[in-house]
Amino acid sequence: MISLIPRLFQRAPALDPESRAWIHAIFDWAGNEPHFGPMLRKAHLVVPTAEDFPGQADTHQAMAQLVFDRVLYHAGLSDSPFRLVHPGNLMDDPIPWTAMGEARPSQNPFTPPPGTVGIPYDPALVPHSQALIAHFAREIALRLLATAADPPPALEGNEAHIAELVAVQMGFGVFLANTAFHVRVNQCGSCKGPSAERDAALSRDDLAYALGLFARRHGVPPARIRAHLNAPLRPALRHALRDIARRDREGATGAA
Repeated sequence: MISLIPRLFQRAPALDPESRAWIHAIFDWAGNEPHFGPMLRKAHLVVPTAEDFPGQADTHQAMAQLVFDRVLYHAGLSDSPFRLVHPGNLMDDPIPWTAMGEARPSQNPFTPPPGTVGIPYDPALVPHSQALIAHFAREIALRLLATAADPPPALEGNEAHIAELVAVQMGFGVFLANTAFHVRVNQCGSCKGPSAERDAALSRDDLAYALGLFARRHGVPPARIRAHLNAPLRPALRHALRDIARRDREGATGAA
């Protein structure tokens, strides 16, 4: 008799068809976007290894700069106007979506010079490298959205969600998926001191699906992603790859 026990523990896909279709639509839009689409089409998978992020620094500020420079390098944006804004206390001076790409007065003494685009960060994230990398990737992607020739599907109210999908297309999906929850970082262990957050707009399932789509479109072996993906995310990636393969087969059949 064939045992049914394994089937009881097979995780069903968590995303509804509309969510999956929207992720595909954002990938198609971003890949064809005339300003940054060519960059995304050349993207490669970035992983949390010493090879992709070499070096150490003696201070939080120097380490943040080192990580930021590597994020720009992997994104193909080393020659871009993006500059890291080292904080006094950036949590007191947030940069809203409406201000992206616009000149504005600021009380922050660390405002980047004219002609550059500042990327802020909270120093409490620096010891948590994957969250910091995910933060940088999303903040860069958020500013890229402001340069788009045409708006993406369902932009209003979804800017952060779309930015995370663009960051996955930049190659940083492993970092975004691994840190896709509200990360509170207390500055003193278990004490209740000041904290920082890396707030994810998309769920782990959303990002695992997007990561699977990135892998499919760029020919990345799934085993290479799984090696760096947190264990609870691997079933979601497996289901994503199956769904994407099925969609591709159905599309090929429909086009025949």
